[in-house]
Amino acid sequence: MEISFNQIDEVTVVKINSQELNHVVSHDFQRQIAPLFDEKKFNIALDMSSVDFMDSMGIGTLITLRNKLMKEKGCIAMFNITDRVKKIIDIAALHKIFELYGTEEDAVEGLKQQMLA
Repeated sequence: MEISFNQIDEVTVVKINSQELNHVVSHDFQRQIAPLFDEKKFNIALDMSSVDFMDSMGIGTLITLRNKLMKEKGCIAMFNITDRVKKIIDIAALHKIFELYGTEEDAVEGLKQQMLA
């Protein structure tokens, strides 16, 4: 699994360059995200544009990441969500615990507003 990082002010944009976020790649995802905590980068916008499938392990990985960020008073959002993943998010009711946005700009602005609250 490949992910890339882009810093926009206090928000780290994480692009997931994988078609699947599942049991095969979840541990690799967690390993690559871990340095953000060492760098105290606790506000993350996930670019989901490449992800076309998530299984329960992928969902669990995102929830674990969210919980770790919340312990550090951080925020997380997802944007550019594919239709298939949107259905999975709806079925799993993840829209109740994650902020979802259409674009990177909206996600970054939304996270900035959450930081001010």
